Amino acid sequence: MVLNYSELRDIQKREMDSSAIVSLPEDFYHTVSQLLAKRNAEAVVSKSLLAIKEYENIKKIILAITAKREEKIVLMAVRGEKEGIGLTLEEREMLKELSSIIKKSRIDMQAIWASEDPTAGNSRKIKVLKDISQYRGLDNAVYGPFKQGDEQMLPKAEAEWLLKAGMAEIL
Repeated sequence: MVLNYSELRDIQKREMDSSAIVSLPEDFYHTVSQLLAKRNAEAVVSKSLLAIKEYENIKKIILAITAKREEKIVLMAVRGEKEGIGLTLEEREMLKELSSIIKKSRIDMQAIWASEDPTAGNSRKIKVLKDISQYRGLDNAVYGPFKQGDEQMLPKAEAEWLLKAGMAEIL
């Protein structure tokens, strides 16, 4: 992908105007880095005020694009979105790490809430070994759906049922 000032402005406009993340090539930041290096070298060699201004403007545009994309990626992680369609390699890694941090935080919060629950002694923390669709439990409450690898705090009877079925393990 060959980038120039005009294309960057177009990406910036689309990014700012859309609530969805704009699809970019995986190597976008590498290409941007090359463009910045080229423009910086041109500005240094020519000592032209116009070239220096263009270089500075490109940096500002890239920072604006990056900030808006980071904001959208954080929202994707909070919503539990796993698919990084249109994300660069670096952004996909960011989404994965943010999702992991949020998931851990939610598990920690569940543990805190469970410890304040007077029925906490009747709960067990499990790790789901297989995907489980939503179901009605022995207490007539609805549980799930659970994905493989999820960690959940469940009533003892539900946890025991999932353990016996080989769908979960105790943590």
